[in-house]
This record gives sequence, structure tokens and C-alpha cells, in this order.
Amino acid sequence: MRILFASLFSLLMLCSPATMMRAAERTEIVVYAAASLRDAMESIAPACEQATGTRLVFNLGASNDLARQIEAANKADVFVSADDSWMDKIAAAGLVDAESRRVLLSNRLVVVGAPGLKLTIASAADLARAPVRFISLANPDAVPAGKYAKAWLESQGQWDAVRTRVLPGIDVRAALAAVETGAAEIGIVYATDAAISADARVLYTVPESEGPRIRYSIAALRDRPALEKARVVVAWLSGPEAMKGFLRHGFLAPDSKQPR
Repeated sequence: MRILFASLFSLLMLCSPATMMRAAERTEIVVYAAASLRDAMESIAPACEQATGTRLVFNLGASNDLARQIEAANKADVFVSADDSWMDKIAAAGLVDAESRRVLLSNRLVVVGAPGLKLTIASAADLARAPVRFISLANPDAVPAGKYAKAWLESQGQWDAVRTRVLPGIDVRAALAAVETGAAEIGIVYATDAAISADARVLYTVPESEGPRIRYSIAALRDRPALEKARVVVAWLSGPEAMKGFLRHGFLAPDSKQPR
């Protein structure tokens, strides 16, 4: 009976006007983040909100699209880009709070195959020789995941051999979906995205010695009404508790060595 009373008391406290008011008083922070961070961000968001006294609202997509939205409307409080270049573009427009900017995470590239595909890939040259019709990438002209994939293939002298077969996606999740559905036989995505797929199979992990260094940048954005709170959120997301969550989802710490 005592345990039941304690449970009922705890439930009443959670639903009390004071508790509900505290939740309502939390500052809303709008986070524009790369699509590859979706699962990790959704997982750690409750802890971040609790620790920072905020309510996080996410807009997830390709970093290039998010950067354009920020330039056009300046509605984001925090930006997490999957590469430095789009953060640099926003900074050049005078929208980045330089004090808060830092490198947040790293990742790795993998080659994935469609369900049932019988193919062995042990190098970029193998990928270029593969008898497939389409190779799925995030748009290599703009989206970080696609730009990283193109840079890897260029470094191995194989880009010209595959460029006519590239099926560009609007972001890395779209590139993965093309492989999962069989629209493309193989693709190049982040390891973190491949890890959540029940259908795509990892055929090859790009070694550190070949692949470009993948860097996710994070910063609060200037001229927003909750800049100080946004800085607190950036600091928490860059801290040890958040890093544990990112690592659980397969991301790498920014100073980590990628597996060879």
C-alpha cells in the first residue's frame, strides 16, 4: 500500500500545475541538423532538454538545404552541419556565433549493397568495375555525404569511371533508401546510416588512409532571441553525456582515428 501511495504521489507531482508550468516555461530552441543525425538527436534530446531547461525543435535535412534556409529566413538557433563548408558559408553571411562554434563529431563512409546483391567490394576500383546500373550517393555537388564520397573516389582515381552511373539523392538517408528499395544496386553512405538499415548490407568500409576526414560542425546562430540558451545547448551537445549518446549510434569523436 505504501508503494502504491508513493507511486500515485509521484504521478500527481508530474502532473501538478507547477510541473506543467515549468515545462511550459522552457525556452524553445530550434535546431537545424544534418539528416544523418536524426536518430542520435532524437535519442539524446530528452536529456539535453532536461539539463538545459529548453525544448528542442528539430529541422533535419541535407546541410546545404538547411544552410540556404538559414540564409533566407534565419529561423534556426543552432546549426549542425555535416561538413565545415556549409557552416563557413553561414559564417561568411555573418550569422554564426563564432564563440560557440566547434567540431562536434566524425563519421566514416561505407559502400552498401541492395538486398540479395551478390557482389564483393574491396576497393574503389572494385566499385568502379562493378556490373551495376546505378550507384546511389547524396548529391555530390552539394550534400556533404555525397561530397565526401566523390572526394574519396577522386582520390582513388575512380570518379570518372562512376560519375555517369551516379543516382543523386537529396540527402544521405535518401541515398540509403535508394539502395534499400533496389532503385540502385550499391551506394556510398555514412556508416551510422548503414547501421540502422535492415535491408542494405555493408560491402566495404572506406579506410582512414583513403577517405576524406569527416567533420560535423556545430554553432549557435547570432541575432536570435535565445542566443544565450542556444550557447548552453551547443555546450551540452558538445559535452561528455551527449558524446556517449552519439557514440552509441556509431559516430566518432572528432579526434578519433577512423578504423583502417
